[in-house]
Amino acid sequence: MTPETYRWLHLVGVLMLFVGLGGILAQAGDGKGSRLFLALHGVGLVAMLVCGIGYIHKKPLAWENWVFAKIACWVLLGAMPVLVRRGVLPRAVALILVIGLGGAAAWLAQAKPF
Repeated sequence: MTPETYRWLHLVGVLMLFVGLGGILAQAGDGKGSRLFLALHGVGLVAMLVCGIGYIHKKPLAWENWVFAKIACWVLLGAMPVLVRRGVLPRAVALILVIGLGGAAAWLAQAKPF
């Protein structure tokens, strides 16, 4: 695949991740539809990981520190449903963290600061 294909599939994974997280955080606790949102979340995470690594290998990009910072954002976004369901984070705090982590990951991809 071309690097642009990996990039677009990575962005589709990002959309799936955030739709899944939005559905998980918006649920009132009755659990209806949670499987769909959890599946979107999980498939989005896998798509982001596979396509992001594929993009790095196809483009002449090195494994610099900004890549590891993006992976840290990915891990935290992946853990968010567990943290909310177990009551470690209230939904409002999780929502703010999700928005902040998404913004940080986008900034890291554009700026490549370190």
